[in-house]
Amino acid sequence: MADLSQATAWKPRLANLITFTTLAMAIASIALSIEGAYRLACALILTGYLLDGVDGEVARRMGGISDFGTQLDSLVDLVHFGVAITVLISQHLRNGPVGGWPIWVFLVGYVIAACFRLARFNLADGNNKQVTTGLTISTGGAYLTLTVLANLGFGQPFVSDWIFLPLLLIVSLLMVSRIPFPDLKGLLHYRVPVLATFGAGALVSLWLSWEFGLFAMWTVYVLFGTIRAGIRAFD
Repeated sequence: MADLSQATAWKPRLANLITFTTLAMAIASIALSIEGAYRLACALILTGYLLDGVDGEVARRMGGISDFGTQLDSLVDLVHFGVAITVLISQHLRNGPVGGWPIWVFLVGYVIAACFRLARFNLADGNNKQVTTGLTISTGGAYLTLTVLANLGFGQPFVSDWIFLPLLLIVSLLMVSRIPFPDLKGLLHYRVPVLATFGAGALVSLWLSWEFGLFAMWTVYVLFGTIRAGIRAFD
């Protein structure tokens, strides 16, 4: 029995290991952003976005959910989707028309909203796992990262530098809002719109670039949650 216990003792720690890996990616992303390697920085942030969904699922399946893991996940999310993205955007736009104090004002507001969103999530009971109250910091951060990629483009930007100011404001407001956004499992209830969005995104990716295609798909998701909440409010 003791040998069996020792053999399975690593399982609850696996989710934390994944979370620490995400933290390492965040630090590397910050360094790459400072060096001007924006595509690699974006790749690490988006990889961390995938791992952020994996660590929670691993913790649930392996019985590794703990208060320590919950707090660790929130702290790493703040670094990965808050600090790393703030450095990425500020460095990317520093020599453009919105570089300097204009973008920093909106970035500070974004980080404050992210902190609020994480604190509220930690206090939630989590009864309904198929919807989240407000846009998650991870999805909002991934959306902003895809905006940077779409702005880089291939040879020419597909979105303007100026889009970051209203987009940061919108993402910040959505994070602190009470709008319910469906998670991945919740989206499976809307198979036709999801398949149509993926199909349209694939066509856009082939026509323009995969960066803009992903950016377009994330835009549809954000609009879907917002519009759906508006329709339900008037029902």
